[in-house]
Amino acid sequence: MSVHWLLLLLPVAAASGWAAARYSSPRSSAGREPPVDRYLEGVRYLLDDQTDRALQAFIEVVEIDHETFETHLILGRLFRRRGEVDRAIRIHQNLAARPTLTDVQRARATFEMGRDFLLAGVLDRAEAVFRELVDSPSMGVPALEGLRSVYETQRDWVHAVETGLRLKAHGVASEGLRIAHYECELALLELEQDRPDRALSHVDRALGLCPGLSRALLLRAEVAERNGDVALSIRLGREAIERTPALATLVVPKLERLYLNSGLPGATASLEDTLQALASTHKITVASIALMRLYRRTNRLEEALTQLHRILAQRPVPTSGLLEAVRWMKILPAVHTYSSEFAAFEKALMEQLRSQPLYQCTNCGYQGRAHVWQCPSCRRWDTLRGIDLDLDQPPNQTFKTP
Repeated sequence: MSVHWLLLLLPVAAASGWAAARYSSPRSSAGREPPVDRYLEGVRYLLDDQTDRALQAFIEVVEIDHETFETHLILGRLFRRRGEVDRAIRIHQNLAARPTLTDVQRARATFEMGRDFLLAGVLDRAEAVFRELVDSPSMGVPALEGLRSVYETQRDWVHAVETGLRLKAHGVASEGLRIAHYECELALLELEQDRPDRALSHVDRALGLCPGLSRALLLRAEVAERNGDVALSIRLGREAIERTPALATLVVPKLERLYLNSGLPGATASLEDTLQALASTHKITVASIALMRLYRRTNRLEEALTQLHRILAQRPVPTSGLLEAVRWMKILPAVHTYSSEFAAFEKALMEQLRSQPLYQCTNCGYQGRAHVWQCPSCRRWDTLRGIDLDLDQPPNQTFKTP
């Protein structure tokens, strides 16, 4: 059972004790099951992940005793968990409207209603509910977190920054990274409007909040490339990949292109040093493949074959390594008779490679081929990392951060 649901059940002990005391006297309705017994039965169903039975039990408790606040809250959450958001909204709206609630209880019910609206995609209502609660002594921080989710969904990065700063002032430790990414999103918008100076202001704020953030370094590299400072762009790209080697799948092709098109003295040797460090120190296949391509491009065939042998010695053998082996064999005179078979083998490997995910979230395990800085599944920032595969495409990318 998830930690969320365990935390959800913390009030059960208090509620059960209250209910037991309330209903300890004999009931006038003969044969009617005591609410506390049915309540605890619902809890048992919940612990066994029998959500339907738990719902039925809690519904019966609510029908018997309309003053059971905790039961209403849990019932609404269960409906929301099942996707029945309309029913959850009605329960929480009716609960929040009760005149007998304490301020703390009303704030809790109102907050749950805001979460219902958020899940339903009614963002204006969710925003209004959370704004109503931001000054609440008991629910102020959760309400700010709800507002932040609304602004992230709307991609309203200005208000997201403002809300994040308020949360940071409340001592939310992880908020600095989030705000840094909001600043990077604002920098991207400025670059789309061809305003690099404003973009750099946002990047500087991001680095002030989260020093060494690879995304911010890559944005600086993009601005440097736009300004014609290729050497600075390369240096920033190398710094980003040294700080976060798992982003090699994203960054290596861009570094290849910059080095090879830069015209800088010693560019090829510098690229070789960079790729060797990634391939040997961090064991990154995409860097090994790029290094082998560099050897072939500079007619150092023996070194290229040695590098290919190292790739094929990995277990399991990466698909990208098999693909490079087939490409090598295609040029050998002895296999010309079987050129069509090798072409079909190469095509099959390419299709397999291009169907494989390139990135995986380190938090929830989501996988995808496109790199994004916020996981589409768990909504965490900066958790997608490259799965160790070769992109199998020419290094023609620029330093644009998705």
